[in-house]
Amino acid sequence: MFKKFQTYLIIATALLLGSMFFLNMCHGVIPSDTPSETWERITISFFERSQFLIMTFVTFFLSVIALFYHKKRLLQIRICLLNSIILFAFQIWIVVEFFKLIPFYSLSIPSLFPTIAIILLILAIRYIGRDEAAAIFSSVYQKEDSGKRKGKKK
Repeated sequence: MFKKFQTYLIIATALLLGSMFFLNMCHGVIPSDTPSETWERITISFFERSQFLIMTFVTFFLSVIALFYHKKRLLQIRICLLNSIILFAFQIWIVVEFFKLIPFYSLSIPSLFPTIAIILLILAIRYIGRDEAAAIFSSVYQKEDSGKRKGKKK
């Protein structure tokens, strides 16, 4: 399982998405109500909004599931592709929600983690596809080679 590069890409994706549970989506500074004219820093974390929490959990869970399907490569590709599509929709949703809050808040780096995860998953899909193609070629080559050997013995 840990011999393949795509495993490490999927682990990196899972770690990025798992870290979103504890990080902030955006932060802002607003004037406080006190007469001393101080400023208050407010943050919105992914954990505070239930819809973001659910999307983060689903994408994290799909990444973890994809790790355990390393022997069924075609199913692993499908899971990674589904996760990429969900992450793309999640990233669009984050951007839309941010534009609603843009006068008061600024976007933080963890808000870009879904985009980074998509890139990592696409790379993982490419490496999984290469392994699958090599396995298919190897099995076809072995069948042809064993057929030639049997023919020579006759």
